Amino acid sequence: MAAGLSEGRALADLAVACGLFFVASLPGARREAVALAGETGEPLAAAVAAHLFAWIAVAPLAAYGLAAVAHLVGRPFGARAAGFLPARTALFASMLAGAPMALALALVGVAAEALPALLPVTGLLGYAGVAAWLWLFSASLAEAEGFRETGRVAAVTFAVVAATAGLAAFLAGGGAA
Repeated sequence: MAAGLSEGRALADLAVACGLFFVASLPGARREAVALAGETGEPLAAAVAAHLFAWIAVAPLAAYGLAAVAHLVGRPFGARAAGFLPARTALFASMLAGAPMALALALVGVAAEALPALLPVTGLLGYAGVAAWLWLFSASLAEAEGFRETGRVAAVTFAVVAATAGLAAFLAGGGAA
């Protein structure tokens, strides 16, 4: 944050991060293409195109929306940032900082295809990667919005993510126990 905030820098961080996340998603696209091989003529091209659209068109829009929500949620808790740019910069910079973790997890996932014993480790590393990224985002947001304690911001961030995941799981299960 010491280098100053600019919309151009934030957008560049977002663009590079989304490009790296697209590259990290390519092994998943290949797995999807193998699963769809009997249904379409060009499953790999279709899967890569879908991932490209998701990471280059949809993810940036979702990131702008998530940054706005993070800023608006922070206001009642004492966020002192004047506008939305600090929250966008925090989110986009943390996405860029977390992109190497996604690339490493994709590499571990490819290795796990050859060595099925690595599958449980892959899942644990995925959860650890998400937790590390949430901490990066929380620390960036605390700095950008002027919060005194990163731990409290992280606790709220983790609670919101856990509640959202729980709600999604509940709704996906149809609400039945």
